[in-house]
Amino acid sequence: MKTNTFLTGSVLTVAVLGCGGVSGIPIEKTATDFAHVICDAAYKCCTPETLMGNDAAGMSEPECEMKTAQNFRNQLQNMQNSENAGRSKYNQMQVDRCLEALRAAQCSTLTSIRTISGIPECDSTFATPLVAVGGTCQNAFECIDSVCVDGKCGAGATVNQSCAGGAVCGQNLFCDPRDGNNATDDVCVVEQEIGGACVDNFDCKSRLCSGGTCMQPAAQCFYGGGCAAAGGRPSVAALLLMGLFVGVALSRTRKTTR
Repeated sequence: MKTNTFLTGSVLTVAVLGCGGVSGIPIEKTATDFAHVICDAAYKCCTPETLMGNDAAGMSEPECEMKTAQNFRNQLQNMQNSENAGRSKYNQMQVDRCLEALRAAQCSTLTSIRTISGIPECDSTFATPLVAVGGTCQNAFECIDSVCVDGKCGAGATVNQSCAGGAVCGQNLFCDPRDGNNATDDVCVVEQEIGGACVDNFDCKSRLCSGGTCMQPAAQCFYGGGCAAAGGRPSVAALLLMGLFVGVALSRTRKTTR
């Protein structure tokens, strides 16, 4: 995930793309702002142990800002390409709300959530989907009330259905690898809150299942998990973080990286 401070309201930063096109998304400023806000909070509130699972956190705050900003640039450019193709519309107000919430967040909050999407204002893809079911898509965030399956917006697999072989889970579902050594038993699950029933760690938003119940880890932080950046409903992940735009990135419908 990355946090950027960028212009709001009717003022837009115009960036010239390499192909001669003009971008309506303030890519560089947004990426820089997200990186500054996220990394400042990460190095103020998190420990080296809780950050070590996220490569974008780096080994120092400057390295974190460099890596996080680049992840955001990539995701924002992907969003710009989608908008240029008419498949989605970037939502500046959602991004502004997320940045404001991140700046105001207390360490007690940031050390009680696993990813940036744990902050309600950041649980978004920062884009309005424009592709109806059956339409052509490249990203989950482009689909209206659906997910992108084999280049078309559709329902995806339902709860407890297989997501083996790269099958895409439906909206707000997550592909649980179950036995990490056996790709054939992967199933779509609803990630559970603390106290929810679970079979393994991937059933839990906290990523800790003990005795069949989702538990609060002893140590965690919002930027410690691999896909911390950009929240991510229809799941970036976070769309936009880590890619925030997580995911980042974006999204909970993406298959877990083994």
